[in-house]
Amino acid sequence: MKNVRRPWVLLRDDAPPDIIKDGISELSMANHVAYDQLEKMSSVLPTMWLGSQSGSLYVHSSVAQWRVCIDSVKLSDSVLSIVHIKGRVFAALADGTVAIFHRKEDGQWDLNNYHLLDLGKPHHSIRCMAAAHSKVWCGYRNRIHVVNPKTLTVEHSFDAHPRKESQIRQMAWVGDGVWVTIRLDSTLRLYNVHTYQHLQDIDIEPYVSKMLGTGKLGFSFVRITALLISCNRLWMGTGNGVIISVPLSDSNKPSASANQTGVKMPGAVVRVYSDSKENITTSSFVPYCSMAQAQLSFHGHRDAVKFFVAVPGKGSTMSSRLQGGSDEKSDGSPNEDNSKPKVMLILSGGEGYIDFRIGDGEED
Repeated sequence: MKNVRRPWVLLRDDAPPDIIKDGISELSMANHVAYDQLEKMSSVLPTMWLGSQSGSLYVHSSVAQWRVCIDSVKLSDSVLSIVHIKGRVFAALADGTVAIFHRKEDGQWDLNNYHLLDLGKPHHSIRCMAAAHSKVWCGYRNRIHVVNPKTLTVEHSFDAHPRKESQIRQMAWVGDGVWVTIRLDSTLRLYNVHTYQHLQDIDIEPYVSKMLGTGKLGFSFVRITALLISCNRLWMGTGNGVIISVPLSDSNKPSASANQTGVKMPGAVVRVYSDSKENITTSSFVPYCSMAQAQLSFHGHRDAVKFFVAVPGKGSTMSSRLQGGSDEKSDGSPNEDNSKPKVMLILSGGEGYIDFRIGDGEED
């Protein structure tokens, strides 16, 4: 049976509590339990969207009865990426179009009347999307199309790589930068989210080869298959099951280089400087990174890393351990403690598990 890959996204739009959801008005208000359960099944409340290879788009409740599908729609081709921005949902399809959904007057999501934006020929897919500031970046072959979610028009387009036959695979945004990966390539490219200028390249292949060896488990060829930005770090997964994490730093705060420390570190970095006319405010944050500060996880997968998910963690033991076991900050502002999770968990998805320190285990 062919595996079906379903991109998903969680929506948490705030909705007025006094809205009567579809079908609930027919219930007796005396049955509060039944009313509350059906009320939570409305798409007015937070929802989870799933896209299938067959082109079906499913909407589930994220607050009650998760397995029950609230609504669904059949689209023209496979759903490859889903993005939620400014009250609208963008679904990238394999035929080069983007289906854009909005809410109805009663707050429910309208899956029947959606806008279709055509970005190219039908035989080329929109492989990835990223919400960057107030725009949506769409990766179509080697082109990045920047779409305005209000006017539903393409505001700007540019090539992601000098090699015309390249294909964009993943994008991740933070601050004033968007990191882009290319199919069958070990190099990431950083672009300014406002000016679309190319800012930096990093190649992870020398670092992986240095840490694990070129002949071990077929590491002669490194390609990036998963990308995430979380906890001020750039998380990368490779086709060999390797997971790498690199801290992000502002361009105004450079870290010590290999020449300053006298230690030759693996990895290659090329920084591309723009002219002095570039408008950078004091509050801007350009997410540069250096492979000299990279960390490689010895816990990986037997095959390609498929995805990353960042979720808030629980447990005072783990958070106190990260803070050195001190309770000095326990008297801090309660608002600050509640607004941000103390612990973030990064989950990786892929086939199987392997500890690179001891190998596959089957060789013994």
